[in-house]
Amino acid sequence: MKVVVFGVTHKNSTIAIREKVAFSKSKLQKAYNIMESDAFVKEAVILSTCNRSEIIAVVEDTKKAETWFKDFYINFFHLQEEEIEDYCLFKKEREAVKYLYEVCCGLDSLVLGEDQILGQVKEAHQMAIELKHSGKILNKLFLEAITTAKEIKTKTSISENPLSISYIAVKQVEKQLNSLKGKSVLVVGFGEMSRLAVEHLLDKGIGKIYICNRRSETVEALIKKHDHIQYIDFDKKYSVLKDIDILISATGAPHYVYYAKEFEACYQNNKPLCIVDIALPRDIDPAIGEIQGIKLFHIDQLKDIANENLASRQKLIEEIQNYIEVAIRDYEDWYQCLPVYPKIEAIKNYSQQLADEELNKMFKKLSHIPQKDRETIEIIVRSLVKKMWRKPILQLKDAGVRGKGEEMASFVDEFLGL
Repeated sequence: MKVVVFGVTHKNSTIAIREKVAFSKSKLQKAYNIMESDAFVKEAVILSTCNRSEIIAVVEDTKKAETWFKDFYINFFHLQEEEIEDYCLFKKEREAVKYLYEVCCGLDSLVLGEDQILGQVKEAHQMAIELKHSGKILNKLFLEAITTAKEIKTKTSISENPLSISYIAVKQVEKQLNSLKGKSVLVVGFGEMSRLAVEHLLDKGIGKIYICNRRSETVEALIKKHDHIQYIDFDKKYSVLKDIDILISATGAPHYVYYAKEFEACYQNNKPLCIVDIALPRDIDPAIGEIQGIKLFHIDQLKDIANENLASRQKLIEEIQNYIEVAIRDYEDWYQCLPVYPKIEAIKNYSQQLADEELNKMFKKLSHIPQKDRETIEIIVRSLVKKMWRKPILQLKDAGVRGKGEEMASFVDEFLGL
């Protein structure tokens, strides 16, 4: 069985394409159920963010995988083949494994080294575990990729100034307005991206922050800490437009949060307004960008600023790739040994069973000896059994690493009858 990755990312598509293939929470369960009903997919994790819609999977036949997943996307999202034909990413085996490590480390992100993706990967994997779609191979792969990413962020300077889409969004606004001091901003939604945006706005000395969310309790602590932050009920999101200079929207809504007709009626060309939509699917009706006085930016339009930061961090990529290469070799060694692990376990169980049987026989004949002597004898016998099998077990693991795992597993079955 082999690991493959199929999907659509910010590197090979537009935001319009990614909107069409986004896995909302309501769609995730359905997608997993469809894959489960087909024996072709053995394990799967769906990773869907504003920058990517991907499935990391374990399959038996990688030759059929690209076609299978392309058809899955076409049928699941009701697409025409030409809509997705030029935007598909497909990687298999080692290339797929390396790709996941790079994603976890932020090397494949719009913002090099951004922190948020690691949390998103962990969340996607956890959901797959809960739904029983991630098994032995993907559990090991995701654990190792996530652990490696954490270590890299600790060891390299990429973690010293962590960046995010939210940071880039605030930089874009600052670039447009020259300064954020004294400005008023409306932040719509209060998930991870919105919280990060608020932190960056506060660092820039923003004047007034309105936070629009469906639940006021999520922002109570922030309001108590900062007297220039105010909560706005979600139903009143249009009413505050006349009072703001900036609007940053990052909800998880499956549809627009602001529609052009209602927006124009409330905005009334009152004053210039800079809007950054960092949601996917988009929160802001694109037609709003055509209203006079409005400057509207979505995720893909933040790439210029992201590229500026990429230039300053480019030298870190080689260092990070070296760490990844070492980690991948460790994972590959484990993967190559999969055929022999059950045999090693069988040998250990068989040895323990024999030791138990012989010790029981011995102690029945030597029932008169003190408990302390019995314990000493048991320690010696079990230690001897372990030492006797240590070299053969190491040889089995070495055979696995050298790609001869299947061959040696068959030999153990035939030779030992386990």
